[in-house]
Amino acid sequence: MTFNLEIVLLLGIILLTILAFVREWMSMDVIALTCLGLLLLFNLVTPEEAISGFSNPAVIIVMMMFILSAGLVHSGLVTKLGYRIAERTGTSATGASVLLLLLVGFISAFINNTAAVGVFMPVAIHLARHYRFSPSKILLPLSYMAIVGGTCTLLGTSTNLLVSSLSAERGQGEFRIFEFFALGIIFLLVGTVYNILGPMRLLPPRVELSNLTGQYDLSAYLTELRVPPGSRIEGSTVVREQISERYQINVIEIIRGQEKISTNLRQTPLRADDILLVRGPMENILTLKEAFSLLLLTDIKLSDTDLSDEHTILAEVQLHPSSQLIGSSLKEIDFRRRFGCFVLALRRTSELIRDKLARIPLVPWDTLLIFGPRSRVEALYEMDDFVPLGERDLKIQLASRWWIDILTIVGAILLAATGLMPILKAAILGAVVLLITRRITVQQAYRAIDWTVIFLLAAILPLGIAMENTGLAALIGHGLGWVGETYGAMVMLSVLYLATSLLTSVFSNNATAVLMVPIAFSAAATLQVDVKPFLMAVAYAASASFMTPMGYQTNAMVFSPGNYRFNDYLRAGVPLTLILWVLASVLIPILWPFHP
Repeated sequence: MTFNLEIVLLLGIILLTILAFVREWMSMDVIALTCLGLLLLFNLVTPEEAISGFSNPAVIIVMMMFILSAGLVHSGLVTKLGYRIAERTGTSATGASVLLLLLVGFISAFINNTAAVGVFMPVAIHLARHYRFSPSKILLPLSYMAIVGGTCTLLGTSTNLLVSSLSAERGQGEFRIFEFFALGIIFLLVGTVYNILGPMRLLPPRVELSNLTGQYDLSAYLTELRVPPGSRIEGSTVVREQISERYQINVIEIIRGQEKISTNLRQTPLRADDILLVRGPMENILTLKEAFSLLLLTDIKLSDTDLSDEHTILAEVQLHPSSQLIGSSLKEIDFRRRFGCFVLALRRTSELIRDKLARIPLVPWDTLLIFGPRSRVEALYEMDDFVPLGERDLKIQLASRWWIDILTIVGAILLAATGLMPILKAAILGAVVLLITRRITVQQAYRAIDWTVIFLLAAILPLGIAMENTGLAALIGHGLGWVGETYGAMVMLSVLYLATSLLTSVFSNNATAVLMVPIAFSAAATLQVDVKPFLMAVAYAASASFMTPMGYQTNAMVFSPGNYRFNDYLRAGVPLTLILWVLASVLIPILWPFHP
């Protein structure tokens, strides 16, 4: 088989899409839609094939599972279980941490693992504060446990649902709910032991909890400091005052009226009412503020006394991907008037921001440092727009009629698991029950759905169709088939797993699955063996993303609260990736033979 123009065009689109994901040129859903547009533009898919993803069963099931997960979260049972761990484990920090990780792994097998991390992240931070250890010791293991827990069932991750749907479309049938359990439970047990012996012990304490102010030094924050008239820094310069050396703070820009000074700013004499855009640990920013009598957005002194005042509170919240605030700036939202709180600083994963806080469009998982009346800050905790990270009173109670949520979700799972009802039908009916019993409102259901994931799935699915239409999947499959013919099907499966795992570290896990499933079918056809083991390798490997913060949503969620660095993910994630690769290479052919 030789290359043709269509294959060259498709390879170009795939490489451009991967580059866009890696460089984060746009949000994931926009990149996927752009890829879909290019496939249409060059006639690599028909219009009917282009929109087929929006009616794909996997997409609808994922949408319904978001709603069912929201019902479980709103019941209060999951959060209550998490906080009970802290109350029941006495003085054992290790025991509390291990129980929390096991609970997250178990819950992630049945609800979306991103939702599980969103629920349990505040619990983990509370445990860290309660037992006086750094949250960075537990947050990344929390993400890893959610990922391996999600591999235990068909429902645990959208990747499994997607591979199952693609298998059905090609005549191989859907997977059963617990078909992934045999290897998934091994992954979960190995992941638990690994996290206890590895990351929980070896990850550096990136976040210190030495005092009330210091415990919020969770990351390098961006904030603004205004030079008031009479400040002793007026007329001086950043270099003369040794701000970088003495305070470990970077002055990114000086904003003077409508002018932005970013060149030679270190030598620029400062004037009254200049705004310094600075980046650094919050504790150091507060020290600099006091040293030169600067103003931190509001003329409020943030001392430990202020922070412990019963009427005011300093707290961190993350912006949920389904938040209605996404894409708007603090000024457009009128945050202070709307929520009655001040945003003192902002942290964004792996991105240097060069603008005033009020003008920065918010993106998913932005971490905001909030200051305001305790009642108004705590009101944010109850909103679906935010994921709380900071201090809060632990008055967790079960919602009234919480048992309806539990029975509905368990019932849907049992109906699908026993084969009495297709999983798509069970998921839709379960969501309908939650809505008609008013366990969640329609608005809550809409907010519970991560529309970025839905549009990503629907828009990227035609890429697999294009790979088959152009012959690219067959071409790559024949290449892998040569590996299998030369070294055996087991080696080919191992290569397929490793390639999928590496690709999902920089590419979307779902997009990776879409790319690799057609290749798995072509490779199996070349060797004339059953395709099931290769599909399982793709499903497990596409979910096994531990080496980068952008490889999986849960990894991105814990990046800022844990104050992690990119190398932390490599140090903790590479060994786990290699361990699971070896396990999968050996066990998948045993659990799903090449010749059933």
